Amino acid sequence: MEMKSSTMTNIFLIGIFVMMAYLVFSNRDVTINSNSDIDNTIAVEGTAETFAKPDTASVSFSVTKKAATTDVAMDSVNKRMKALVSQLKTVGVEQKDIKTTSYNVYPDYSYNNGKQKFEGYRVTQNIKVIIRDLKNTSKVLAIVNTADVDNVSQLSFYVDDTDAIRGQLRSDAIKDAKEKAKKIAKDLGVSLGSVVGYDEYENNDNPEPYAKAERAFAGIDAAPVADAVVPTGENQFTSNVSVIYKIQ
Repeated sequence: MEMKSSTMTNIFLIGIFVMMAYLVFSNRDVTINSNSDIDNTIAVEGTAETFAKPDTASVSFSVTKKAATTDVAMDSVNKRMKALVSQLKTVGVEQKDIKTTSYNVYPDYSYNNGKQKFEGYRVTQNIKVIIRDLKNTSKVLAIVNTADVDNVSQLSFYVDDTDAIRGQLRSDAIKDAKEKAKKIAKDLGVSLGSVVGYDEYENNDNPEPYAKAERAFAGIDAAPVADAVVPTGENQFTSNVSVIYKIQ
């Protein structure tokens, strides 16, 4: 008798479970939310986009020397760097815009038949140059490409101060979100209340590499090259916001 009662109880519980599962999964539009702060709300997203011409450029290059001693290698790199910096200043590049990004000194080895042979020391100095007058971009590239450098890379164009652009985009994106919320509220026959949630994120290509070139020099003397043609294009800025309004 006890076994029969237990079986009936199990069947009853299974029946309740099946009924609850049916009610939940057959009506997915019903949401149970215990957080009263976001009950009766409208959530919208706003977007704003613009394009701006770059006003600044940057380019990187390196100078390398291998020698029997570190003193000889470092002295060679120093002399080449001093000459290059002097030339860059003649086209309007200021000292503060010539920055060493890394300076490496390490032993150099060769390997033959599994044997290691010491070849000397290698010194490499990597430099980044900021070009604030874009009219001088071609001149800077010409100087670097004809100097005794080992590679030129990562030429990019960007907007130096983006605060005004980002601020205006944020305002435009919020306005876009508000207009959408007003339209939805009107269609629903309700009124918008205060903002109870806000978030924002950006998707910008500033700076964006517009060109990249690498050049290896086989010898010390480099042939003169013509001024490079480097279109700057425009950089895209996008602002996205998410706003939650209380419904009155």
